[in-house]
Amino acid sequence: MKKFVVPILWVVAFQLIGWGIGVLTRANMGWYGTLVKSPLNPPDIVFPIVWGSLYALLALAGCLIWRARRQPGGASAQNLYWMQMFLNWGWTFIFFEFHLISLGFFWILALLVAMLAFVAVAWNVERRASLLVVPAALWGCFAAYLNYSIWMLN
Repeated sequence: MKKFVVPILWVVAFQLIGWGIGVLTRANMGWYGTLVKSPLNPPDIVFPIVWGSLYALLALAGCLIWRARRQPGGASAQNLYWMQMFLNWGWTFIFFEFHLISLGFFWILALLVAMLAFVAVAWNVERRASLLVVPAALWGCFAAYLNYSIWMLN
């Protein structure tokens, strides 16, 4: 039973964190609507669907790496995991709350470096955790493009 309950709790916690961040930054979404965006910018409805899915994958990766924290390299992988999560969560405030578009772009680049470092370090600790972070890293590349295009167009 514990095998399934703990990952479910991780996913629920991450969904609540994502929801909370959305609530905290919702007041500034009107500003986002006034920005010129790339023609590749998806419709607004895509973002909560994608992020809900990515947070579920990231939560499962976190659960797996937490379970493997005592293995050789596990502590380093766990530290990188939390670094990339805090960078991930922090970007929303930098971009939407503080309207720091250029800093947001460089923040995403730092996030991508942290994600790739996690994938590399966790690969030998808990390969499934590494693989679960890859979709978020790929979306992060696209998000970097979107952030950069907003920076350049505005």
